[in-house]
Amino acid sequence: MNKFVQQKKNLNNNFVQHKKKMKTQWKFAIAFAVAGLLVIATLLRQQTLSDATVTKLKDIPRSGQAVVSDFYVSQLKEKEKAAYDLMKEKLEKKEGGVVEFPKALNGKEYTRVVNALEFEGGNNFYGLYEIPMTEDDVYVKYIEDDIVKLQDPVITKAILFLSSAEKIDEQGKYADDGTVTNLEEVAKGLSVNSEDKLAEIDEIQKKTEQILDEVIKGLPEDYGEKKTVDYFLEWMDKNLEFFETDEDAADMSEMFERFYRPNHLAAVVDKKANATGYAKILAELCNRAGMESHIVIGQWKGSWLSGESYVLCAVSMNDQTIYVDASGAKAGVLADHKYLTEKEAKNHMDFVEYFEY
Repeated sequence: MNKFVQQKKNLNNNFVQHKKKMKTQWKFAIAFAVAGLLVIATLLRQQTLSDATVTKLKDIPRSGQAVVSDFYVSQLKEKEKAAYDLMKEKLEKKEGGVVEFPKALNGKEYTRVVNALEFEGGNNFYGLYEIPMTEDDVYVKYIEDDIVKLQDPVITKAILFLSSAEKIDEQGKYADDGTVTNLEEVAKGLSVNSEDKLAEIDEIQKKTEQILDEVIKGLPEDYGEKKTVDYFLEWMDKNLEFFETDEDAADMSEMFERFYRPNHLAAVVDKKANATGYAKILAELCNRAGMESHIVIGQWKGSWLSGESYVLCAVSMNDQTIYVDASGAKAGVLADHKYLTEKEAKNHMDFVEYFEY
């Protein structure tokens, strides 16, 4: 009897172990199947992306005449345009310090104006507007951290920081309510420029123009729209290094030189650019080649970075708008493709809502 009981126990144990083994095998099989489906879905998506963009673009003739994009400026309302004109004039004349606007702006209006300056105001690697304030010198971020959400028109001025300013590194001081307590002192320090720094800015601007002119001169005359953009992308791949960092600048001088210049056309001089710099350079070259182009800003979807800001370059070609990942920073997501249709671009990125795209 004991022998029979032991045999039964052994059979039961074998059965239980077999069930566990089968269960484990099923888990592996299901996981493998799911992974396989994901791979297939990815491949299909990549194939769809390829079919929707690169393979369908034709090398149709270009107009040949250079164009100037006013995509952002044309969307500014009268009050915004007045602020834009004043701010651009101060920037070009390199008159740093506090700039008071013709009329008070709300957060959305101010954001539209500074973005228009950033994307269509020129090669302004040497200056930027910051610290938007109320009439009482209160930094508005103390009122609303997300400036776009500031609905009341309380922004009456901002500070124009110039890399050429004698006292560019002088720090602002804030009271508990956000009032800039040393505004007059800061403004005075930013209003005086260093002649050596001004000469350096002029030299960088000249070099930038020389490099961009050489790129355009090297463009074969018979290249149509697709080959032209390919030519520009290839030139950037060979002559620019992608620059991205999470480091903080020690002061404003370092911020301008290390972090702000790669954001502009002047990046071609230093041979390193971030995603925005790449997009700006491609847009500028396309405009000079007769293909209207502009930056598109938004937030990349599906990124592990919450609310990751990103830029694409919108190019008018093949009688439509094609969106180009100029830097190739999203190559892993886009299966190494750089051309996107509008639908595909919006599948990957949420465009900002304060401009019409």
